[in-house]
Amino acid sequence: MLTPVSFLILDKGARSPRAALLLPFRNPLTVASLLGLALAVSGVSLPVAVMRPIDLLGGAAVPVALLAYGLSLYGSRRQAPAPGEDGVGKDIALAVALKAVAQPVVAYLTARFALHLDGTHLLAATLFAALPTAQNIYVYAVTYDTARRLARGTILVTTGLSIPIMTAIGAVLGS
Repeated sequence: MLTPVSFLILDKGARSPRAALLLPFRNPLTVASLLGLALAVSGVSLPVAVMRPIDLLGGAAVPVALLAYGLSLYGSRRQAPAPGEDGVGKDIALAVALKAVAQPVVAYLTARFALHLDGTHLLAATLFAALPTAQNIYVYAVTYDTARRLARGTILVTTGLSIPIMTAIGAVLGS
């Protein structure tokens, strides 16, 4: 649900409520997800000749996103800020604080006190919240030509911070 809603917010081409509702279905990621869901629910199996290229593309998705992100890091210090990206350092600091600190704290509090989880379940919920910002955020920034430096910086810093934060969470909650 999050991806189609995100695309709806990011796509500015919707001129009417009907166009806004149909907009997610113009995005290949949303269409592919819905087709995959329909096939899974229906129990239909596609022939190997059809599935092999789909499996190859699916297996390449994460490495390609990582490659695109890695390529974006090359020379990023030498680039001048794009229009509207002057205060991006403060934005990165806020995004990092929210993702690396606030999100695990909120996840812990929600899991512990609202969902009454403990032990391994509480640890898992808190650790998942402490994972770094996903590389697909950079892909979205490139796709919609917005906030590339913010996405790139947030991913880089949260990735570096995630290991010590997850180690600390494991030390405190693990038993």
